[in-house]
Amino acid sequence: MSARVVPVSALLTRLKNVIAQSVPLDGVWIQGEISNLTKHRSGHYYFSIKDSRSEMSCVMFASYVNRLRFSVEEGMQVLVNGSVSIYEQRGSLQLYVKAMRPEGIGELYLEFEQRKRRLEQQGYFSEEAKKPQPAWIENIGIVTARDGAALQDVLVTLKKRWPMMNVTLYPALVQGRDAPASLMQALRRADRGGHDALLLVRGGGSFEDLFCFNDENLVKTIYDLDTFLVAGIGHEVDTTLAELAADVRVATPTYAAQRVSRDQYDALRWIEGAKQFLTDRTRQMITHSRTVLSSYENNPYLRDPLMWVVEKQMRLDQLSGALENALTKRYEMACVRERSLKDALWAASPRHAIESGRQKLDSARGLLNQNTRTQLRHQKERFARSVALLDACSPLQVLSRGYAIVQAEGKVVRAVDEVRLGEEVRITVSDGTLKAAITKKEKTNG
Repeated sequence: MSARVVPVSALLTRLKNVIAQSVPLDGVWIQGEISNLTKHRSGHYYFSIKDSRSEMSCVMFASYVNRLRFSVEEGMQVLVNGSVSIYEQRGSLQLYVKAMRPEGIGELYLEFEQRKRRLEQQGYFSEEAKKPQPAWIENIGIVTARDGAALQDVLVTLKKRWPMMNVTLYPALVQGRDAPASLMQALRRADRGGHDALLLVRGGGSFEDLFCFNDENLVKTIYDLDTFLVAGIGHEVDTTLAELAADVRVATPTYAAQRVSRDQYDALRWIEGAKQFLTDRTRQMITHSRTVLSSYENNPYLRDPLMWVVEKQMRLDQLSGALENALTKRYEMACVRERSLKDALWAASPRHAIESGRQKLDSARGLLNQNTRTQLRHQKERFARSVALLDACSPLQVLSRGYAIVQAEGKVVRAVDEVRLGEEVRITVSDGTLKAAITKKEKTNG
C-alpha cells in the first residue's frame, strides 16, 4: 500500500481553510502587549501581541491603520479584533488585525458607540437641524474652563484677528463626573445672553478625559439651543458626541475662534478697497455733474427762455397744421374707402344679384323667343320646299299625267322580256289598279 504524498502548499492551504471555517473571531477582542512593532513605509503595521505565556504574529493593513484614533507604540497594552489565518509563504499562524483599542477604555468605547448610534437614530446629528452661521458676528459667548488652555488659545486668536470682539465667558467644568451638568448649565445661560454665536471648547486629553462631552443629556441640550454653536474639543483626531450635535465642528479651540471671527487685516484691506472705490466713484460723479452743468450753461434756450418758448410754439403750430392736413387726408381717404366698400357690398348683396339675374333672364327669354320664331319660320320654309320637291318626284304625280306601273309577281316590269305571254300582271294608274293578262308582246326598235 503506497503512502499519499501532498506538497507543503497543499497542506498549508488545507489548514488555512480549516482555521477560517472553525475559528471565527467576530465580536472577540484579544488582549495583549504590542511587541516587535514595525511601521512600514507602505502604511502597514507588523507586530506581535503577547502575554506572559504566549505570543502571536500580527499584521494591520494601512486601510485599517488609518482608522486608528491613537498612536500605537511598543509595549502598549491593547485590545485587538480581526481574523486568524495561515501565512502560507512561511507556514506561520498570523492574526490579521482590523481594529485596535488601548486597553482599559474598551468599555468606554463600547458605550460611546452605543450612545452615538442611539442619538443618531433619534436625529440629534442630522444636518437639517443645524443652524446657519450668522453673516456678522460681533458678540460671542465662550463655554469652557476658566483656567484652561483652550480659553487662552481662543482669546489670543481673537486678539490677533478681531480685537474688537465682545466676549463673555461662561465657566464650566470640562472633565470629571460633574462636568456634563456644569456644561449644560453654562450653555443654557449663554443661550439666554443674546450672543451672535457660542463656542464650546476644550484642549486635548485622553479618551477618558473627554468622555464627559459624550453625555446624552449634554447632546440634547446642545440640540435645543437657539444660538449658533461652534464646538472645538480636543485635537483633530478626537471626536465627541457634543461636537456631532453642534452646528459646526472644528478641530481645535483655535479653529473655533477663527471660524467666528474676521481677520482685521482682511477687513482693513476691504475698507481701503471700498474707500478707493467710493473715491473713484465720487470723482466720476463730480466730473459727470460738471459736464452736465457746462452743457446747461452753454444751452442757448436756458440763456434766452423766451426764444425757446417761441421756437417751441412755432414747432407746435407746424405740427398742428401737419396733423390737421393728415386728418383731413385720412378722412377723405376713409370716405372714398366707404363708397368703394358700399359699391362692393351692393355688388355682392343678394338683391343686386337677383336683380341682375332677372335682367339677364328677361334678355335671354326675349332672345330665345326671337330665335325660336326665326328657326320655326326657316323650318316651315324648308318643309314647304321639301314637300314641293317630294311632290314633284312622287310616282302619283307621274301617274296623273297618264303613265302606269306594271307589276308581275310583285316586281315592276321594266322590259318586254320580263313577262311571259298569258302571265297576269297588275297595272297601277292614278286612281287605282287593273289586272290583265299578256296576250301579245311587241318590242320597239331602239
